[in-house]
Amino acid sequence: MAHDDGGVIDLIKAIVRYAGNRLWPTVAIVVVAAVLEGAGIVLLLPVAETIFSQSGEPAQTGVTATILALMRDVGIDTVLEQLAIMSGGFIMLVLARSVVLVRRDVLLSHLSQGFVDHERLRFFRMLTAAEWPVIKRFGKSQLLNSIVTNIGRLGQTMNFLTRGLVTAALGMASVAAAFLVSTTLGVFLLALTAVSILLALAWARRSHASGERLTLANRGMMQETMRFLDGLKAAKAVRAEEELAERFESRISEARSIQVAFVRQQARLRNGVQLLAAFAALAVLLLSYGWLGLSGGELLVMAAIILRLAPALVTTFSGVQSLAHALPAFTALREVEADLVAAGSDPDPDSDAEVAFDRKLANEAPIILRDCSVKTRDPTGEQVTLVEIDYLIIPPGTLVHISGPSGSGKSTLAELLAGLHLPSTGEIERGPVTLSQRRAWQSQVSFAPQEPFLFSGTVRENLCWPQGNPEESSIWQALDIAQAAHLVRGLQSRLDEELLDHGARLSGGERQRLCIARALLQPASLLILDEATSAMEPELERAIVSSIKHSIGQRIVMIVSHSRENLDLADIRVTVADGKAVIEEGSAC
Repeated sequence: MAHDDGGVIDLIKAIVRYAGNRLWPTVAIVVVAAVLEGAGIVLLLPVAETIFSQSGEPAQTGVTATILALMRDVGIDTVLEQLAIMSGGFIMLVLARSVVLVRRDVLLSHLSQGFVDHERLRFFRMLTAAEWPVIKRFGKSQLLNSIVTNIGRLGQTMNFLTRGLVTAALGMASVAAAFLVSTTLGVFLLALTAVSILLALAWARRSHASGERLTLANRGMMQETMRFLDGLKAAKAVRAEEELAERFESRISEARSIQVAFVRQQARLRNGVQLLAAFAALAVLLLSYGWLGLSGGELLVMAAIILRLAPALVTTFSGVQSLAHALPAFTALREVEADLVAAGSDPDPDSDAEVAFDRKLANEAPIILRDCSVKTRDPTGEQVTLVEIDYLIIPPGTLVHISGPSGSGKSTLAELLAGLHLPSTGEIERGPVTLSQRRAWQSQVSFAPQEPFLFSGTVRENLCWPQGNPEESSIWQALDIAQAAHLVRGLQSRLDEELLDHGARLSGGERQRLCIARALLQPASLLILDEATSAMEPELERAIVSSIKHSIGQRIVMIVSHSRENLDLADIRVTVADGKAVIEEGSAC
């Protein structure tokens, strides 16, 4: 796994940073558990040798001789008394080990699950801090694959690591116990352990390559899942469900074949290691008896050591392969995070005090755009202008209508004014606030997109998100303006009606009206409706726009729409074509 040492090191560094001061107590209790395990094995030696000595075989080890001498010094002379004391000590050791093991497992579980949750939250926070144009570059399926699949596999990786830590500690304890019985056998078992680890690391290259293939297959499967869910309605309308199902089946078959191949490889490796371990164990016991001449008690303890060490080696071998197989998911996650960081995050340093001050002045100032443009780079690296506008002043109490063909840049202009983009050239200001002061600017923005966002909760909870609990009279006033009051009154529980499955039982136009009402409830002086009436019939759309204009007050309202039905209601009309925004003659500006 040498070619991916960086991924392992990055993972270990991330775990150490997360664990902080909790790391060493966790490692310490793992070591204590291993020491108790080894001590339990060693304590079998004086018990076994004392029993074997009754058949004429003398006690041969320093451990047994030392323990028996200590007991005789305090007056414990009979074999039964000595066995009773040693047995009692062994039981006390087992009880202590049981308590320590419970604590060890709890601490390791906290570390493992806590780290996975930490990484998931970290990824979420990086997404919230990223610029909107950066997020748009990632497909929804890629982000969902990172959050669900790759972080889920990270949980498997942590499981392998924690089990590996425990297994390594137990293996070292077993080898240390072997040294107490026989230095020669201790060296032999230590060499056997080292060779096994080296073989496991060498074989891990194949496991890592398999893990990389699975990571790509999972990404493709998530893409097909999103395609299936997004296209199911359209597919049913033309009876093309089977085509979607076949594409999805192809993806899951690819992922399954990779996983089955890895399991087959693991099974063959495990069987091979177990066979070698059996031969090695037999060789150790024969060597112990025929060459080293160990006593019966020592042979019994060596057998116990080998029975503990062999499964540990098998587990270690399998664990290294499983870690190598799952590590590409962590690497893929870090690559996405690196892209988010490289693209930059919200640089706004505004404090809460500055935001409060800017809110006070915002309603009195016009929005001024001077030589503004939004540019990006296409997949070939060429710079592309999404939208540009030379000069525009929007006074308070103005309704602006932005129209243009699909792909012309009108939504980009709305996103620019919403603070989702920063201007590539030029500047936008409103009194003392510029768009570069992102937090202050967006504190005065209310935005309703074309795709209505509703979550599973009550109508009230959806309308009040994210500001809290406005007065009920304000809620009904916003619903009246959005032509949604009759809709809500028709629900059995009205504002407390549950919108299950993100409001799926409502029509597209009904969901849009609720989202417009939510936007109207926000205490913002700039309301932007980006194709927020696209699913409504012209008469309903005009009724909503008329109500908004009637209640506009000092608020600036920007409506992005293909429809030109409401142009006569606009104070300023902007037409966007081929990325160029033009203020039409006759508009108030």
